[in-house]
Amino acid sequence: MTPAQRKYDQDLALSLRNMAQWIEPRSRKVSGTLTLAADRIEALSASIPIDQPASQPDQARPEPVRN
Repeated sequence: MTPAQRKYDQDLALSLRNMAQWIEPRSRKVSGTLTLAADRIEALSASIPIDQPASQPDQARPEPVRN
């Protein structure tokens, strides 16, 4: 997982929590479902290590040959 993917997951979970708070007065069941989804997304995201860059400067791929 890249840092950008982790950030996306965190933002998604936060959005779900905000929506859960907003909808709670209307439906506690839906609010609970959104909160549960946010919890699961956070747990899954936290369990996956953040990848290191795919290549280092000394391992960079050469430029393609142009004809």
